[in-house]
Amino acid sequence: MKEILKLNDVAKTYQAKNGEIEAIRNVNFCVYEGEFLSIIGPSRLW
Repeated sequence: MKEILKLNDVAKTYQAKNGEIEAIRNVNFCVYEGEFLSIIGPSRLW
C-alpha cells in the first residue's frame, strides 16, 4: 500500500479563558491509500 500521510510527534494547544488546553500530544500515525481516518473529541473548550 502507498503511504499518503505520515504524522510524527504532533501536538496542538489552544488558548482558553482559564489557560492553555493541550488537545493532543505525541500523536504518530500513517495513513495509507484506501484507508479512512477520523479524529474525534469534545467540540468545546472547558
